[in-house]
Amino acid sequence: MDRGLNPLTWQRRHLWVWALLIMAGGVGGLVFGWFVSPFARLVQGDNTPDMIMAWLHYPEAWWPYVGAGALVTGLAYYAGDLLTGAR
Repeated sequence: MDRGLNPLTWQRRHLWVWALLIMAGGVGGLVFGWFVSPFARLVQGDNTPDMIMAWLHYPEAWWPYVGAGALVTGLAYYAGDLLTGAR
């Protein structure tokens, strides 16, 4: 059995990078979700922070983007780590 398939046996630095990339993917998904949301089109002038806070009150509008961003970046790093053998 190849021990490289199990993330629990990876070196600590690989786990840190994986976790940081997953968080960055979640933040990227959140930003993408903001740009495609109808709330972003309602922004006029100086009310941008108010509209972002109003949008965050509806998690069903942004949660799928955060989850998808985190999942895609996590799987991409996992696949890249397996393909390069950098364990």
